Amino acid sequence: MRKQSLSLFLITAMGACAASPPSSAPAPISSTVRVTGPGSGGQIVMAGNDPSTVHTLQYPVDKVWRALPAVFDSIGIPIAMLEPASRTIGNEAFKTRSRLRGVPLSRYLDCGSSTSVGPNADSYDVVITMLVEVHPADAGGSSVRHTFSAVGRPATFSQDYSQCSSKSTLESRFMAVLASVLAR
Repeated sequence: MRKQSLSLFLITAMGACAASPPSSAPAPISSTVRVTGPGSGGQIVMAGNDPSTVHTLQYPVDKVWRALPAVFDSIGIPIAMLEPASRTIGNEAFKTRSRLRGVPLSRYLDCGSSTSVGPNADSYDVVITMLVEVHPADAGGSSVRHTFSAVGRPATFSQDYSQCSSKSTLESRFMAVLASVLAR
């Protein structure tokens, strides 16, 4: 019995590692791992992280949509995806290091820290995903879905990307710049 339990544990651990998403992609909403072993089986559901926030604005969809390129330019993320039919704009793989439009990345991201270098976000190769979708909302307003995530890895070592967590400051800055552009 003890041998079966150990085998099931090892299979479960290996299955969980093998089922993790590629290190260059943000975590999915959730994933399911099916585990089978001698005489037993099961499944594990692992919750992911949805890096999206939704804001409702009292401006028409078309006005918000037209303002978004200026906002992306203002924060320093180039537009690599523009889908007018779905009103989706952004960049799914913007690579940067150290700063974003002159601002240290550690102000926006937590990628851990090193005793010799300080915040890793300021020295790592970082890949940012920032997408914005605009949809109609009640009373002629707009619903803005803002998705932001990032992964990073040391610039000088061969290592996989690991998830960085947002400090929510870039998202707040993005929405503040958007509000400013819309108010003009």
